[in-house]
Parts: sequence; C-alpha cells; structure tokens
Amino acid sequence: MARLDHHTYHVPVMASECLHYLNPSVGGVFVDATFGGGGHSRLIVEAMPEGSTLVAFDADEFALQRAEAVRTLATQKGVNLELIHANFVNIGSVGASFKPINGALFDLGVSSFQFDHHPRGFSYRDDAPLDMRFTPEGNTAADLVNTHTEQELTQMLRDYAQEPSARRIAQAIVRRRSLAPYKTTVDLRDTILQHIPPQHQAKTLARVFQALRIAVNKELENLSVAITSILPLMAEGGTVVVMSYHSLEDKIVKDVFKAHGSASAHTSTRVEILTRKPIMATPEEVSVNPRARSARLRAARVLPEHQ
Repeated sequence: MARLDHHTYHVPVMASECLHYLNPSVGGVFVDATFGGGGHSRLIVEAMPEGSTLVAFDADEFALQRAEAVRTLATQKGVNLELIHANFVNIGSVGASFKPINGALFDLGVSSFQFDHHPRGFSYRDDAPLDMRFTPEGNTAADLVNTHTEQELTQMLRDYAQEPSARRIAQAIVRRRSLAPYKTTVDLRDTILQHIPPQHQAKTLARVFQALRIAVNKELENLSVAITSILPLMAEGGTVVVMSYHSLEDKIVKDVFKAHGSASAHTSTRVEILTRKPIMATPEEVSVNPRARSARLRAARVLPEHQ
C-alpha cells in the first residue's frame, strides 16, 4: 500500500483504488478538488508523464501553504501544478480554463492536519476558537450554536451526524449559552461532556463537531453543485472519483451519477457508472489508517456525446 513520508500529515485513503479509476499515467489534465494534506495529489503526480497538468483546489489557505513537497515533485517530474485557493463549489467556472479534464478526484474527508493543528477549531481535542470555516467568510460554528433555536440545532445534529442524543445536546447548548456565549471548542466540549455518559463521549463529540463543520461550510449543498458542474468539463472517457465519509454525502454522489447515467437523462453529459456499489477500504487498510473505515468510493466515466 502506498505511503507518504513523515513530512506530510495525510495518509491517502484507498490510494490504489483512486489511481486505478483515475489512471493518471495516460497523461492530460487532472483535478484534485480537495487538496487537503496533499497525499492524493502527490500520488497522482508520481504517476503522471511529463507535460501533464494537475489542478488542485482547496478552500483552506493553510492546506495550500503546505504544498511544498508536491510542488517539488511536480517540478522534478515535469508536471504542471496549479494550486487554486477556492472552494470546489467554484470548480465549474474556474475549471473551465483547464478543460477537457481527464480525471477528477473528490476526497471529502478532512485532512489530519485540519484535525490536529488547524487554528480554526475542527477538533474537540484542542482549545481553539469555535470557528470551523475553511475560509474566513460566512458564519462560524460559534455563530450557529449561539443563534440557532433548539429545534434547528436538534435537526442539524440529526441530519448531519445521525446523533441519537441530538435533542438532549441541543437543550444543553441553549441552556448554557443563556449564561455566556460559546467562544471556543472547549466551551462546547465541556457542555457535551456534562450530558453524555463517559462510554459515549468520544463518538458523540466527533459527531457533533462533524455536524457543525458540515453546516458551517455548506458541504452537502456544495458537493452536489461541484460534481454536477465538473461533468461537462470532462473529456470523453474521463473519470470522476468521489470518496465520501457520511451517508448523506454518499447519497448525493449516487444520485448525481444516477441522474447522468440514465439513458433518458435530460443532460448533454452522460456517464457510465463504474461502481454499482460503493467500494470500501480493506480491513488491512483500516487497521493502519482508521480514518478509512467510513470511506465510500464511487466512480463514473464520461461517455461520448452520441452514446
């Protein structure tokens, strides 16, 4: 299994499966829509022939600031690397200048760096501002927990985290913020710890923070727009590979591919779905990279217009 050196935080999930469907060895233009820790980008560049292009997007400027290793490798390989500081929801307009695109990868997981060292509070383990935005614009996680109604908080935790204690946590948040507004990750963590039994605390914290991150960054809405937008930019035979880590994400990917895969699809871009069921990480991979446990990979190939 492919591994990165100690200078990177991101162990790429299902690396061999991604490379199999993307097939960057054929050359051309490839897109990494979620650069993150750069793990997948590096593997794509390693497989590319000279003269190829990799366009890497990330909404988080801190991710792109850590791209030195990938940039160095691209220079050594004679590969053109374009780093784009933008949310992948903008891929339709920004990516148009690079079409036709031979392969595109969306890895929807948050990178290890974002969990472990990000100053915007993606992890409940560290004391940081309760922000969770990939970019400096828009509402923060603190804004949401300080202003949403109990019903809105409950619905968010149910929809985005399938949290069984959603109502209890929402009620606790509303009671606590009446005393003082939430400002840090520790503020929120302490509230949850006071209302969840010890044996469930770690998973509950992970789910709550996940739900807030998804809501703050509008991840589900942006995903549907991004995949739909990139399909018309793909070359004939080009593949789109998406790895999701949440059942709602996986459903969006499945529905978009299905909408473009039907013979009666009302779209100029039709695809052949290459994964009738999502591909899962092997038990061996999960044992060395636990974050691969919830990954679901789906892939589709763009068909010629006349098919």
